[in-house]
Amino acid sequence: MQKLLYQAVLGVYALAVVPARAQQAAGRADSLAVATAVLAASQQYDRAARPESLLFNGPEYVNYVKPGTIGHQFFMSAEPRLGTVNYRNATFRDVPLSYDLARDQVVMTYPGQATTITLVPDKLTAFTLGEHQFVHLVADSAGRLPTGFYEVLLAGPVSLLAHHSKRVQQQIIQQVLNFEFKQTDQLYVRTASKLVEISSLNDLLALLPAHQSEVQRYARQQQLRFSAAQRAASALSALRYYYTLAR
Repeated sequence: MQKLLYQAVLGVYALAVVPARAQQAAGRADSLAVATAVLAASQQYDRAARPESLLFNGPEYVNYVKPGTIGHQFFMSAEPRLGTVNYRNATFRDVPLSYDLARDQVVMTYPGQATTITLVPDKLTAFTLGEHQFVHLVADSAGRLPTGFYEVLLAGPVSLLAHHSKRVQQQIIQQVLNFEFKQTDQLYVRTASKLVEISSLNDLLALLPAHQSEVQRYARQQQLRFSAAQRAASALSALRYYYTLAR
């Protein structure tokens, strides 16, 4: 695309520098029109070139995983998926992305190439992967929330966030050392005045400004469980019910 725009600029410029001598009487008007066209084409070229240079400007991502490791370091899928990024004060759509949970890094794949780069975290305010939305949050002074990317499970005055991470666990099986990625998910509830990690229904109820008894009754009726495997789904169900009461 950049090449085509550049050729367009050259084409307009060529028209400007080869006027016939018989047209020199109207040269000023023609020159103004040509200069305007050149400026417009140049601006169009700059608009097309600048976002790409912003997006593709980052350190190369090198796969660090040892061969034979079970699983992978990425969110949901090892294959890149199309997403949207808010990066360096610009929005880019349909970008091939992967989210490395072990290093909390967002990786972009060059279209049509195997080269991957790491997007600079401080310049990446938000991104999506399919239907999953993530925001970059900075740790508060109390250190209750580590700096990093958080999935927004439910937005609102009482919002539900999840921080996903992966670690490599070592295990000896039949005298062979094996490496396997294991994922951990932490849940946070954010209100206007608090940000708290939750691990139980009582943790969630304590953060609701109203309707605690109704939500508790709903959780009991729906048999919501807050084990590690069910915690996110149960908290999301309880909060959605809370919002039906708070309307």
